[in-house]
Amino acid sequence: MVTTRPCTATCVIDGMPVTVTFYPDNGVLRIADSSGTCIRETRWHASWRALLDELRGFTARAAVQWHDLGSMAGAPGERADHALHGMALA
Repeated sequence: MVTTRPCTATCVIDGMPVTVTFYPDNGVLRIADSSGTCIRETRWHASWRALLDELRGFTARAAVQWHDLGSMAGAPGERADHALHGMALA
């Protein structure tokens, strides 16, 4: 049996630091909390690089959504029609 080293990364998912461990020989993907307790175990049927790309994409989408939510809500005290400022009415 061939034993390969697991691929490991630490990241933040839903505001919680987690460790993602991928075993390329059998496709097992484990997500553990900061104490090392396994939160989720599943299979990943692609490469480690593809998993990292997916995590980066998830992080980028979350950042864009958070920014969009912030711009829609506006700062406290702003009027709800702030998008209309600067528009001329005919």
